[in-house]
Amino acid sequence: MSYKKSVLCTGIMLLLSAALSVQGAELAVGNPAPDFTFTSAEGKPMKLSSYRGKPVALHFWATWCGPCIRELPLISALTTTKTQDITVLAVNCAETEEEIADFLGRAKVTLNVVMDQEYRIAQLYRISAIPQTYLIDEAGIIRSIRIGAYSRAELNRDVSALLEK
Repeated sequence: MSYKKSVLCTGIMLLLSAALSVQGAELAVGNPAPDFTFTSAEGKPMKLSSYRGKPVALHFWATWCGPCIRELPLISALTTTKTQDITVLAVNCAETEEEIADFLGRAKVTLNVVMDQEYRIAQLYRISAIPQTYLIDEAGIIRSIRIGAYSRAELNRDVSALLEK
């Protein structure tokens, strides 16, 4: 993605976030995670709430975001580590399936990508910067909000706390 496109995408996200700051329930630790519908990789409609009973890492990212790229191996590892009992939903902001598939192939990471080409989920979660991660417990309650990239130690700490509840 070009620099101009990344600046435009970031600007749109900031405007949408500002417009939504007075609407809806408060996005805060201890509050319910807003539900949304998306299409699975198999083409089936799914809801965030369909994952109740299992913790979820809701991760917002893009292929043009440097911190996102550096963090993706850590996020991807959550889906492949056998000791982790967590579902990762990697919400991609405004890119095409082709761009994402090409990037993931080159990066050699595995992600359960949720397409958000129209910023509906980003609006709902008031995303103003990426990467951004919400850790949601099995009851659908937000337990952690991280704006910016995780370090391995920070991610391990927050996921361990989530899984201990």
